[in-house]
Amino acid sequence: MDLELNSNLINDFNNNGFLILDKFIDKEYLERLRGRFEPLFKGEFETGIEPDEWNWKFGKDPEDVTRQICNAWKADTLIRELVCHKVVGECCARLMNWNGSRLIQDNVLWKPPGGKSLGFHQDAAYDDWIIPQTMTTCWMSLDDTSKKTGTLEYIMGSHKWGLQPPKGEFHSPDDYKKELNKFVKKNNKQIEISYVEIPAGGAAFHHGYTWHGSGVNNSKNHRRSIVSHCVPHDAKFHPTNTGGTAKIYKKYKKDDSNEMDSKFFPLLWDGNLN
Repeated sequence: MDLELNSNLINDFNNNGFLILDKFIDKEYLERLRGRFEPLFKGEFETGIEPDEWNWKFGKDPEDVTRQICNAWKADTLIRELVCHKVVGECCARLMNWNGSRLIQDNVLWKPPGGKSLGFHQDAAYDDWIIPQTMTTCWMSLDDTSKKTGTLEYIMGSHKWGLQPPKGEFHSPDDYKKELNKFVKKNNKQIEISYVEIPAGGAAFHHGYTWHGSGVNNSKNHRRSIVSHCVPHDAKFHPTNTGGTAKIYKKYKKDDSNEMDSKFFPLLWDGNLN
């Protein structure tokens, strides 16, 4: 994994709210990473530690939905190597002009043929339990992606629209653009969609305020991706807020401190030390 961020790439991110890259993960790791998906969703956890969220299980849940595991880094050392990679942390920090970054959550996403949509949303909307309420996401694809495979869709410039509270159904909504369209109509905004169409091993970074979602996988191919969600290295727990995903992740808050413990929210890159 390697990436040299230059001023042009950073300017693209600042203008659009995202940055799409054809090359990011070394090709030699792709097959190994794809091989981790089936064991994980069958509950075979290499470290013996269960992830924080496990939204789909073999033999129990419908075949035609997008499968998700959150914080697989705790369960699998290869996933940890990827989502906690220094390059991921440095890129997220530099794109957002932070002095460093830590992992707040990962996603292992598997959209099979016929796999249903994920509703349009803003990632940072779910994290009102941290200060500052911000985020950068690195979405890494293990398969070739296209509009037909139900790839990630970004709304150009939507990171400049402000942050809205999360609304609507996230998993398999009947209309995955419903909340986006309601917001756009109410606020007189214009929609310009950019589809993340990249080869296996490519990646996309996006701002925590950027509206994004994905449609149905209308191809015969699986669409697998691994995601790192990063926050500033000095982010802290909000002392009182309990919304968003707080019910899952605020259990890691110490009673006498608002500091985020690196045992549960790994520090990826600290610009003061590099």
